[in-house]
Amino acid sequence: MTVHLQRDGDFGHLVFDHPPANTLPDPVFVEPSELASFLEEPALRGVVVRGAGRHFCGGADIEALRARLQDPEGLGSALTRGKALLRQLADAPVPVVAAIRGQCLGAGLEIALACHARVASDGAMLGFPESTLGLIPGLGGSVGDGDRVERRVRADLLLTGRLVGADEALALGVVDRVVPGSDVVEAAEAFLARWIDGRSPALVRALMEALRNARRLPRDEALRRETDLFLRVAREART
Repeated sequence: MTVHLQRDGDFGHLVFDHPPANTLPDPVFVEPSELASFLEEPALRGVVVRGAGRHFCGGADIEALRARLQDPEGLGSALTRGKALLRQLADAPVPVVAAIRGQCLGAGLEIALACHARVASDGAMLGFPESTLGLIPGLGGSVGDGDRVERRVRADLLLTGRLVGADEALALGVVDRVVPGSDVVEAAEAFLARWIDGRSPALVRALMEALRNARRLPRDEALRRETDLFLRVAREART
């Protein structure tokens, strides 16, 4: 698996490049230190996660997974580190939007759900097919993060293993917008632009930190840190 970390002005792109379906031979799909450095670039104000070619990510490479099962301890360690990568995306200091076309299955959907929003092409197919293979998700798909997908929806997708089209995914709250297939990357960038236009990188990062604190910290601590962040950005706005 090759993952490209690219900059295009204010936006960054994380691109899965493992044709034809951009499947993952390893849960650790990019070096954590590389991803951290990329997300911390001072001028960066948003990231689009996408796949090269026709698909977002078709999930785990099944042949590679079967080989890894010969070493359960090693695979378990890799899954733990893969979960930490998704936490990096969920806790990113800038907003992250998934641009989904084609297949977004299993680990691919887990990655997309770690992003702050999801824009899908009208021909996309999404789901957790692991149960049809006698497996369960391994990168947090059964646990989720916050309330991005209702419990009943997650249970249905996990237990049945069925795939849903983009329109049904929108109705279920799995994606946030559906666009014509050829427009999905541009639409994801436009989605990001609506959030960040007119806001400095420092302000975007402060807002994202406040949102992250609300998810990860006890309420009183999150409120205290919100005050600290307010005072910091207010001082910066005066200079």
